[in-house]
Amino acid sequence: MSKYDKLGVFLRSSELTELRLSFSEIETVLGFSLPRSAYHHVQWWANGGHSQAESWLGAGFLARDPDLMRQTVCFCKVQHPPLVRRKTPPALSPSSSSSPTANRVARASFPSDSPTRSKELLYVHGYPFRFVQQLIPECENGQVKEYYPQKMYNNRSNLPLLPNGSGAFCRFTLHAPAVSGVYLWIVEGKIIYIGETVNLHQRFNTGYGNISPRNCYLGGQSTNCKMNKVVMEHYRRGTPVDLYFYETDLYKQVELDLLRRISTKYNVKDN
Repeated sequence: MSKYDKLGVFLRSSELTELRLSFSEIETVLGFSLPRSAYHHVQWWANGGHSQAESWLGAGFLARDPDLMRQTVCFCKVQHPPLVRRKTPPALSPSSSSSPTANRVARASFPSDSPTRSKELLYVHGYPFRFVQQLIPECENGQVKEYYPQKMYNNRSNLPLLPNGSGAFCRFTLHAPAVSGVYLWIVEGKIIYIGETVNLHQRFNTGYGNISPRNCYLGGQSTNCKMNKVVMEHYRRGTPVDLYFYETDLYKQVELDLLRRISTKYNVKDN
């Protein structure tokens, strides 16, 4: 995560195709002062080679005409920005395409027996998502191990099962740190689900990946049940879910922005 990401979020949220901002306005957006080089060297505003450039390039903008005397710079929206791909390290670091209507992204080959193998960094509507791993259920003798947590619940109140609370579930583990951000579920290059979390490790390992007996019944978290079954069904079809993650403190804003732009199969209200 770059300290200049807030500038990219600001540009991405704008409906204008061209913005001339003063350096002080940019500092207000970022929450800190620009370095001296931004005030004295036009090269600081070059479109590439620096972390600050990634913020506006990732949002689909180019920096134009930096005026050091007036302390302003123009950001111009690229009409048809290409999908930006970068190689990533094998695992998500704890510190650590893009058509307006499409929800498909480039997909690299990835064997199911190597869930931490390196994949590409994907920019989706300007946001940089890193590959985390494939969501692989626990298996025994080549078959998914089935669990029935609803049978473990002491249902003294005779609560009805949720539509997604019946039947078998699987278990899976996510090897990721406790960081906040937005995640994408991708199957065969298509985004099927978008979510946000304050704690990636907990959201999957005590949520989606290990269904609580209480969540199977009315008043429980139906989304956990639904998406657990999605993991199991896709794995059995031979099309396991790829998980991508964008680490950010603005996770709620980013999720809403993506949901406005992308229609997915599973981002619907649960019953």
